[in-house]
Amino acid sequence: MLRQFLIFSSSAQVALEGLIQRAQSATGLRHAIQQQGLAILVRSIEDVLTIPGGSGYVLGTLFAKYGPARRIAPDDALAIESLAQPDPIFPLRDRFWGGYVAMLADGGGLTMMRDPSGAMPCYIIPLSGGWAAASDISLFVSAGLLKPTIAWDAIPRYLAAKDLPAATTAIQHVREILPGTYERLTEGRSSVTSFWSPWDHISPVERRGAAAIEERLKRTVDHCVASWASTTGSALLTLSGGLDSSIVASALGTSKRPFSCVTISTGDGLGNERDYAHAMASAVGASLIEEDYDLADIDLSISTARHFPKPIGLIHETAFHAAAMRVAGVVGADAIYTGSGGDNVFYNSNSLRPLLDCMRARGLGADALRTLRDIAGKLEISAWTVLWQAVRQYRQLTRPYAWQYNLQFMTREARQDIMSRPLSHPWLEAQNASRAGKVGHIAFLLRIQNHLEGYLRAFDMPLINPLISQPIVELAVAIPGWHMVEGGRDRAVARKAYHDALPPIIRDRRRKGSPSSFAIALLRSKRKEVRDRLMDGQLVARGLVDADSLAVALASDPGIELSYMRLLALLDIEAWIEHWRG
Repeated sequence: MLRQFLIFSSSAQVALEGLIQRAQSATGLRHAIQQQGLAILVRSIEDVLTIPGGSGYVLGTLFAKYGPARRIAPDDALAIESLAQPDPIFPLRDRFWGGYVAMLADGGGLTMMRDPSGAMPCYIIPLSGGWAAASDISLFVSAGLLKPTIAWDAIPRYLAAKDLPAATTAIQHVREILPGTYERLTEGRSSVTSFWSPWDHISPVERRGAAAIEERLKRTVDHCVASWASTTGSALLTLSGGLDSSIVASALGTSKRPFSCVTISTGDGLGNERDYAHAMASAVGASLIEEDYDLADIDLSISTARHFPKPIGLIHETAFHAAAMRVAGVVGADAIYTGSGGDNVFYNSNSLRPLLDCMRARGLGADALRTLRDIAGKLEISAWTVLWQAVRQYRQLTRPYAWQYNLQFMTREARQDIMSRPLSHPWLEAQNASRAGKVGHIAFLLRIQNHLEGYLRAFDMPLINPLISQPIVELAVAIPGWHMVEGGRDRAVARKAYHDALPPIIRDRRRKGSPSSFAIALLRSKRKEVRDRLMDGQLVARGLVDADSLAVALASDPGIELSYMRLLALLDIEAWIEHWRG
């Protein structure tokens, strides 16, 4: 069952009573905790942990870092008692993990805290005499708290950098509490503070031997996946047969919890991963259902991100979601698991940054030479070419990391607008210039955050991405970057950790699958509708997207193939705009 919450805080008690009644009637959130000036509505009282001593509440899913692989229940007094401290934020950060939002009382106000993984969404809007918080913006709308209005000045940001998380959203008055931060709220005032950063877990010196790191990583991943599996009765794993989803399959198999698998194919070579998926499903004794991407599942008026207050989707992904939901209905799954985030956590990058980190940590010796060869092997180019590129890019790689914008098809005015207000994030602002590889790793972690809240929330289906669990991320960022490319393989430490658990066809695979052929076929088959929706859309009408350059890309198959990802994003933004304007 999808976990949802709606919180009201107001100094006007009479108004609060009315809000509660309307919200319960409109949203179906029946279970309420109510006290003077405050109300919490959730789907099930099991979703609320009360911190002893009146310190506050934890909403969602909480696990102990050092304990059995199971969710902490409201009657687990021993675990919850450890939170009974004047400031529960740091015990929550250091002793627990999960997908949760905490609401903490601190005398003069309330604090909303979101867990570092970002698995539970949290949005806030102002109210008369207070504020409201919710897991889903639709709850604000259903309860009559918000008449959504698009913040047009925010749209250029999503055109240029949709993967960079931000507290401001593209719906007026709605802001997001970012993962690893808390917001202290008093009447008429608020302040945001970061309580968790990946930089806190990057060791200045290398830890333990390689074998110990690999064993610890496998143990941590297995424990986190088993913990999540304890929250669901029947899981469905989207299994591509790639490394990340196969690791999750192995860990689910170790957990001894029931699960099924689905592989979704395009039919062509690159997008058909059935052989890999069958090998992995057979290795863990799980059933596998085959599905296909289907153009009939695509409606260009429906955004994949329609339930978010931010346009961050790609229009073709609605076909993936539709296929997964069909299979979930067949097998009776109550949650869908993915390997999403594995590339980011295990740092599957083609960057030269790990070489710089190795040289600075180990000098110009055997380790640096080995890393040079590893990167060459991974990129399938000569070591001399890697060395030449490293020399050419040295100054760029050692400068402070700046987020790369996608300005394709944007008008000159829109480009100037976005370039005039540089975008950043607290994790990038805190970067250590002497750790170029880790700066890149952390930027990779940021790229997945906007996409982990659950695209299946619109279907009332939990989407669980266990590889971004806090303990896994904390361990992964502590591993030196050059270890991630050992042997000329991507995600080398994770690959070695699960070496004996993966079939050779998975373990030795060097190419990733892609639904790109389906995406391009979609644009070709609906070429006229695509053209009409984009050329006559709001992005062109409002001077954000240049009609002439867009028309050139849409006029030919080569133009579509070169720009298909950008076109998919623009189509989804147009559908998102249509949804929220309606």
